[in-house]
Amino acid sequence: MDPFLLYLIAVNAATFVVFAIDYLLCLKFPALDNMAANSLILDIFPLAGGAAGMLLALFLLGGLGRGHRMNKDNIAWWLLAIVCLIAWGLIAAAKFGLLSPKIGIDGLLSRWDTGKLGVLAVYLAAVNIVTFIAFVWDKHVAKNGNNPSRRLPEARLLALCLIGGSIGGLVAMYAVRHKTAKWYFAWGLPFFIVFDAAVVIYAHLVGTI
Repeated sequence: MDPFLLYLIAVNAATFVVFAIDYLLCLKFPALDNMAANSLILDIFPLAGGAAGMLLALFLLGGLGRGHRMNKDNIAWWLLAIVCLIAWGLIAAAKFGLLSPKIGIDGLLSRWDTGKLGVLAVYLAAVNIVTFIAFVWDKHVAKNGNNPSRRLPEARLLALCLIGGSIGGLVAMYAVRHKTAKWYFAWGLPFFIVFDAAVVIYAHLVGTI
C-alpha cells in the first residue's frame, strides 16, 4: 500500500482515538475541558491530516455530552475539521494523479470558458444575496430577542459562506455588526473568499472552467 495512504489511515485512526480518550477524560476531570493548551494539542491532529477522524469523533461523540466542547455547537472545531479535510483531500487527489493542473502563468491566462463563467457568476450572485439576507435576518431576530428558535444556526451561516457566499456574508457582518466578535467568522469569511477563489482558479487550471 502507498505510504501516503498508510499515513492518512494511521493519522485519522489516531485522531479518532485521541479525541475519544479526551472526551472520556474530560467527563471524569471537567477541568481539562477548559484548558486552552489541551485544545491546541488536539488542533494539531486535523492539521496533520486527521480531519476525517476528527469529524467522525465529533459526529459520534458530539451528542453524548452537551457540556463537553465536543458537541455540535463547537463551530470552531467543525470549521477546522472541514477546512482541513478539504485541504488534505486536494493534496491526496494531486498525489494520486486525480488532479493535474497546468501550473503557471500560461495556464492561468489561457482561455476561460465564458459560458461556464456566466453560470458561475449567476450562482455566486445568488448565493451572496441569500447569504447577505441570512445574516441580516439573523441579526434582526437576535436584536429583537423574540422567538430565538427563528434564528439561523451558525453552522448554516458558515456553510453559506463556504459555498461561495463569503462576500455577501462579510458585507452583512460589518454592515449590521453581526458575528464580528466571533473569530471563526471574522477570520473564517476572508479565508473562505481566498479558498473559493483558489478553487475557481484550480478548476480553470485543470480545464473545468
